[in-house]
Amino acid sequence: LMASKEAVALAAAEVARQDKRVDWTASLMYSQRGEAFSNMVSVGVSVPLQWDQKNRQDRELAARLAKAEQARAEREEMTRAHLAETERWLATWRSNLARLADYDATLVPLAAERTRAALAAYRGGRGDLAGVLEARRMEIDTRVERLRIEMETAGLWVELEYLIPAEGETESAAAPQPSMTNTPEQQR
Repeated sequence: LMASKEAVALAAAEVARQDKRVDWTASLMYSQRGEAFSNMVSVGVSVPLQWDQKNRQDRELAARLAKAEQARAEREEMTRAHLAETERWLATWRSNLARLADYDATLVPLAAERTRAALAAYRGGRGDLAGVLEARRMEIDTRVERLRIEMETAGLWVELEYLIPAEGETESAAAPQPSMTNTPEQQR
């Protein structure tokens, strides 16, 4: 959209540039008038005089060139903003993958072990039920937080995948595609 807006502004600037040039016209006309009059040939040449060119055509050209430059700057700014947003998504996605790996390797097993230890202490008469329930609640909270991170990671993956066209849609389909190394199936 922004590229087409810029192209329109450049085309308008080119029209203004062409308007600045003298537009010579020539005409040749043959008239076959009735029997009472003889036939007529007329030749005409028109050369518009461009009075005060610096205040008319130059100003119009400068205004249209400024609009084209503004459209280019807006397109570049939008491109930079989209690139920054995409880089932020990618960084968050990678960070979430590392967090998920940490949850899978350390936090979830540790919370489950803590629950088993509290339950064993309760069965052995050395712990109370409140300790078991607290350990179980912490384990569930850890698993829920892991699922929240996994859901956020999947949402980011969808955003990133949407940016990359499918095979055959464009010639740029050969661009490197991120691969999700920790899919939910691999984590179970």
